[in-house]
Amino acid sequence: MKRTVVILVWALAIPASAHNGPVQLPPPQSDGEAWNVIEESCANVDKLIDGRLLRDVTFQLANIAAALHTLKESELTKRMLTTAGELAVAIRNHSEPFEQTKARWQRFKETLGELELKYPPAVVHAAVYVCPMHPLDRHLKEYERCSICQMHLVRRHLPASSVYEKPGEATMKMTLAAPPLEVGKRADVRIRLTKNDGSPVSLDDLIEVHTRKIHLLINDRSLADYHHEHPEPTDMPGEYAFSFTPAKSGAYRIWADVVPAATGAQEYVVGDLTGETKPMSVIDRRESSRATVNGRAFAMAFESPTVHAGQTVIGTVTVAGSDGKPFTELEPIMGAFAHIVGFNEDLQTVVHIHPAGAEPKQPTDRGGPAFAFRFYAPTAGFYRLYVQTQVDRKAQFAPFGVIVGP
Repeated sequence: MKRTVVILVWALAIPASAHNGPVQLPPPQSDGEAWNVIEESCANVDKLIDGRLLRDVTFQLANIAAALHTLKESELTKRMLTTAGELAVAIRNHSEPFEQTKARWQRFKETLGELELKYPPAVVHAAVYVCPMHPLDRHLKEYERCSICQMHLVRRHLPASSVYEKPGEATMKMTLAAPPLEVGKRADVRIRLTKNDGSPVSLDDLIEVHTRKIHLLINDRSLADYHHEHPEPTDMPGEYAFSFTPAKSGAYRIWADVVPAATGAQEYVVGDLTGETKPMSVIDRRESSRATVNGRAFAMAFESPTVHAGQTVIGTVTVAGSDGKPFTELEPIMGAFAHIVGFNEDLQTVVHIHPAGAEPKQPTDRGGPAFAFRFYAPTAGFYRLYVQTQVDRKAQFAPFGVIVGP
């Protein structure tokens, strides 16, 4: 028995090390989460074996083994670990016929059926909910929110294949079609989203987050002209169209903020629009905590005098009207009273934050004059933060400058 267990750990550790990006599974925190991993991973193995895609079976077995170790040790869990280990070794070494591999997997599922009877159905069939932006923050209750950014949770789905080869690598690609940008001239843009296998990405492939399935975060190279757009599908599968008017010279970068249904984890798909003139650089790297937009004064403050990468800090935004009094007429926009988007000077790092607290339930609800948010910057450097709100059905963007230390 000991020798078999050693082989199991060795065989499953190799594929587990390939887990990068959103498919990296941390150890389950409860029996419910462990059973969720087992149930979804077993369903994935069924699909992979039916398709004779044995390479990724060991990837799923690594998830199952970790979940089994979370459950109370018993003769059943020992038998399952032994069978899974033998299966992983056989697949890795190509040491047995395909039909024998199927039979070995069937024996594993038969033992799993015996184990299921030892647990309440609600535990065996538990769902796990995660934050699209912070998938390590997971819960068994859908109505909870992310402890980092306060975003609503979505149900986690484990992909059948190890689609991520590098940390953070997107599962899709974006190509852009538009004439060179001109300052002050409307640009009609078409984007095409495709999966890594070349097939088009439809709206059914994406999860809706804050009333939309595709959020386009657009900015010029100086980080001074931010646009938030939602493209509409065209007649061509995987193609979406939108328009905007650039106010700065040079190229603009687009981050498509999406959550694939296959992973339940947020990702940014990046593309660039060319401009007729030379782009500006980020010249204003000063901290700024105040902004005035349409006569309304916005102020941003953090609970800590310094902000560091990799740490969550509480921030607060307050809004005053042109008369200097607290402004309480912020309208709902994309399911919230405000949205905060930040761009690092490296033109690679983006943060998308939603305020804490109550969200609007009716179009007539109004917010302000203050709201708190959780700011988490993954990398150090200068960030241009934009607070997006809506008044009189018009979106407004208040810019701030934040320096994040290492």
